[in-house]
Amino acid sequence: MFIFLYPNGIIEGSENDMPEEENEVELRCTIELMARPKEAAIDSLKKILATAEENGKKLRIYNEVYSEPKELEKDFYSVYVTFNVSSDMESLFNFILDYAPSTIEVIKPEKVELPISSLQTLLNDISGRLNEMDQTIKVYSASNVLLQNENNELKKKLDANEKDKK
Repeated sequence: MFIFLYPNGIIEGSENDMPEEENEVELRCTIELMARPKEAAIDSLKKILATAEENGKKLRIYNEVYSEPKELEKDFYSVYVTFNVSSDMESLFNFILDYAPSTIEVIKPEKVELPISSLQTLLNDISGRLNEMDQTIKVYSASNVLLQNENNELKKKLDANEKDKK
């Protein structure tokens, strides 16, 4: 295990952190987040990667490079981690859907053969997740409209009470 601090970030890993399986897909990804306080920024990213690796039992995450936290607003910091992840295609698709990396680069293989049943499973998973997100957005959007309507009604009542006092 080694840990080095470079001008552009911290790298952790080992020389043996290479894909093991011949049919594995290897990606280079970046995950970004905003955190508060500054000390929690890198810790939060480390927890995200540990959770991803734990939940996606077939995932192998290695060669992590953490940026230094950068202050965006008062007490809010932006931080990112770039890392390699290797696994089978289905596990990687699930990882991408769950953790939404901001960048994804396919390192290997150069060509992928995928049985139609696997492609169908992946596409159905994507469609299902998109439908879940769409439903959630619609629920929050409707709740927002209701709250705005209630807020407008309360403003009208306040205005009416102020006019009555005068």
